[in-house]
Amino acid sequence: MSVSTYDTDALVRTLCEMIAIKALSGEERPMADYVAAFLQRIWLDVERDEDDNVVGILEPREPGDSKANTLHLSGHTDTVVPVEGWARDPFAPLVEGAGAETRVVGLGASDMKGGLTAMLYAARTLAQSAARPKKLRVVCSFTVCEERGAYGKSNGVKKVLARQPGRWALTTEASCDREGLTITLGCQGHALGTVVLRGRSAHSASPERGRNAIYAAGTVAARIAALHERFRPTPVYGEVSARASAAVTMIQGGQVVNIIPERCELKISRRLAPGETLADFERELAAATANLDGIEAACSASCDAPACCVDLQGPFFQAATDASQRLFGAARYSWNRARTDQVLFAQAGMDVLNAGPGSMGQAHVAGECVRAADLPRAAAYLEELCARLDAFLLSEK
Repeated sequence: MSVSTYDTDALVRTLCEMIAIKALSGEERPMADYVAAFLQRIWLDVERDEDDNVVGILEPREPGDSKANTLHLSGHTDTVVPVEGWARDPFAPLVEGAGAETRVVGLGASDMKGGLTAMLYAARTLAQSAARPKKLRVVCSFTVCEERGAYGKSNGVKKVLARQPGRWALTTEASCDREGLTITLGCQGHALGTVVLRGRSAHSASPERGRNAIYAAGTVAARIAALHERFRPTPVYGEVSARASAAVTMIQGGQVVNIIPERCELKISRRLAPGETLADFERELAAATANLDGIEAACSASCDAPACCVDLQGPFFQAATDASQRLFGAARYSWNRARTDQVLFAQAGMDVLNAGPGSMGQAHVAGECVRAADLPRAAAYLEELCARLDAFLLSEK
């Protein structure tokens, strides 16, 4: 198996077809139709639920313990809404450039229809009799609402895992740099904080008679900014490190222009590095809202899962490293400071990694793109990883 086994033009065509399918969070049905049809054409067992989560299952040639032998290859079918700054239709794919710098431009190119493309083509190769694993069971899951929830729907990974537990999971979010594919060892957790500040209203002609909640919000925001600056890198492996973050991302306060605002609400996005917990963030919120000169503060925080990291002594990490060395001559690693679905698989007790075409720097930006050459590299990598895990299972006693 090699990168040259995969037809780059074919992968680009498939990616372009998917970019042209509008699939915002909660509106994934057309994408579900597309991936389900592709999986059915390659003779995978296909499951689809009422939320349009699609699962393609490749059973191994030899029966075994399905949970202990199962690898999830996972990606989400939704995209964010187009941000400002697009100079052209974000749903009209464009192939531009030449040679190694050829790239595909369009909403979701990196986040993460490029990853879905790699999954589909790797699954097609693995479904062929010569490449079909003997013991490894591969579950390709295409899930909804990763970017945000929608009415009556939420992140589809939890529903998929309720029916399809497993041992390992590899998400295919973008992980390439200028040199090519990196192996993302884990990602940070995401906690959301809400701070409600209450002061006292007054006429704006006599502001000294009130307690301005917006002024207090400015103090809290400055403290959160200072908190972020105090965070230092957390070593993960080799030269790879994580770094926590904190930022005020939303603020709402005031009623009309001539009233001193008695209430203001802030939302704080807190990215948790390995070892950090929700309790850490709650203490930080308490410190950020202390001593506000007569302003009352109510804080709340939530987190669906903490940061996660692959078992650096386990067979999954070893197989991923060996696969990269076999295909590319070296294994290079990275860390995702954003929260991805890796945390949900880890929460279910699975060992997790990420590798996929595109750059995370391209996520959620105007002119989002993916390098065409990264598509066959990622597909070949998924195939090689499956072969390595299959060999491990065959040797396991």
